[in-house]
Amino acid sequence: MVGVKNATRAAMTWYVSYRTGGTTVMHILRSRELAIDAACRFFDRGHYDALQVGPMLGSRDGEVLDQEDIRRIQEGRTSRPTAVAKLDRRRSFLGALEG
Repeated sequence: MVGVKNATRAAMTWYVSYRTGGTTVMHILRSRELAIDAACRFFDRGHYDALQVGPMLGSRDGEVLDQEDIRRIQEGRTSRPTAVAKLDRRRSFLGALEG
């Protein structure tokens, strides 16, 4: 079948769109996770007017995230504690051998 590979690949792509001035900007990404990451970065930069993430093809029912959804995701990411210390893999490995 002609074009099946491309149709399958396109079905997995997601968009991020937002409005700036009188223009709507749209970015196409390869996965939902990449689109959400990009949307969070746009949100941080102040591009949240009509910010939206969704699948390029297929059903959009329940799949489209709006600016409030992105805001909640972003808040969840920034409120998580992050590790400060870097793991010393060599020491961990040697300690496991000795102990």
